[in-house]
Amino acid sequence: MPETFTTSAPVKPPARSWLRRCLGVFWRLAILLLAIWLLKITLKSSGSDIFADLGGANKPFLLIAFLAYGLIQMLAAWRWGLLMGVQKMHLPFFQAFKLTMVGNFFSLIIPGAVSGDLLKIAYAGQYFIGRKTEILLTIMLDRILGLFAMFFAASLATLMYLPQLPDLWRTHRLLGLAVLAANAGCFFCILVYGLYRKRDFFLKSQLVSSGFSALYRRLPGLLVNILERLQAAFGLYQKQQVILGKHVLYSILVHLINAFSLFAIGKALGERAMSVTQYTLSMQIANATGLLPLTPGGLGMRDAVSAAFFKAFEATPPEVAGSIPVVFSIIVVSWSLIGALIFIFSPGLRKFKSAVE
Repeated sequence: MPETFTTSAPVKPPARSWLRRCLGVFWRLAILLLAIWLLKITLKSSGSDIFADLGGANKPFLLIAFLAYGLIQMLAAWRWGLLMGVQKMHLPFFQAFKLTMVGNFFSLIIPGAVSGDLLKIAYAGQYFIGRKTEILLTIMLDRILGLFAMFFAASLATLMYLPQLPDLWRTHRLLGLAVLAANAGCFFCILVYGLYRKRDFFLKSQLVSSGFSALYRRLPGLLVNILERLQAAFGLYQKQQVILGKHVLYSILVHLINAFSLFAIGKALGERAMSVTQYTLSMQIANATGLLPLTPGGLGMRDAVSAAFFKAFEATPPEVAGSIPVVFSIIVVSWSLIGALIFIFSPGLRKFKSAVE
């Protein structure tokens, strides 16, 4: 008896889902084009010839800048491991480093790096079954503490540059406002931390406690369970202030190494007028503006802000004011592409691809 085959009509994806995917692709393409346009404007505004500058660059200094950024990725993986350890989840350093690198790649192609976080939760969740809520908390804390460290590094750089700050304010008011905004961010983080430390005082208020109780009663049971688990997990960190302090110190070190990498690029391209303090201030304020999710990983925006500071600081020769931040972005993209290679050659990571689409 001959074999019979039954065929079924292919299932067409819902029109709304197809439209959402198209809009997502359009959005990613739009922000990528915006980043490229900002990079082009950065180079054009200072008359930079990126190819000529790279061709005549001091290669050992470029290598130092490249390796310094690699060290940043290792420190990022190490500090996440510290937070995981508090929850009794000890992820091998090599695995944490791979996830950090792959997360950087996804942060480059998708705004906000949310997809990279989802992959880290999905993959680490295979190591620690039933602990995805706790893993989510470590990633949230990693970002919050890193944000505080970034603003703190900006304030530290401002203090280093304080004697010259009035001149910057008089001659470049917009850049002065950017410095003030970054320092306001540091003050806000300190204020939030102070309020958190005194939360028991506020919770004693009948109005506040009744408000939280009413809110909990209206939330779905699943969400309440997640919030309770997050609260219990977060309680462990209250007893581990030393670990949190180490994380912040590592994060500050990361931002200072970022500035050192920028300084090494400047020396590679022959810049000879700016001080280490000026490079540090430029990098911290540029990183703060890169928080706005308008371009992938702040690409282009960070370069434009850095170039504006370099021109204000009278970088010599003046044309490298645009080349220095763009070369830094090339290094960032290069390490992100290394993350892409890790993803491609790691079957255990690729099977979680659906989590990031």
